Amino acid sequence: MIWNNCRLTVLYYDEPAQEMSCVVKFTDAGIMVEYEDDGVVQYTGGKKGDGHFELLAPAVHGRATLHMFPESTRLEGGWIEDGERGMWRIDLAE
Repeated sequence: MIWNNCRLTVLYYDEPAQEMSCVVKFTDAGIMVEYEDDGVVQYTGGKKGDGHFELLAPAVHGRATLHMFPESTRLEGGWIEDGERGMWRIDLAE
């Protein structure tokens, strides 16, 4: 399933939150999140249990987690990129 019009909120520990659009693609094996931030950033990863994902984005030295409840349209988790840390929330929309 592909969600093309998702709203991504990126929360930083030392900066204001940022909002942007993103695309989320679910497969049988995992998830892909793609957004624009000085170029295309793509996080991909596999399932680590029902509704839990671990993702990597080698191009930005990133790793992240996302979690969602069954029947929910919201994913939430944490991220690390080049030593910076924060949280992110994605509201799914087709």
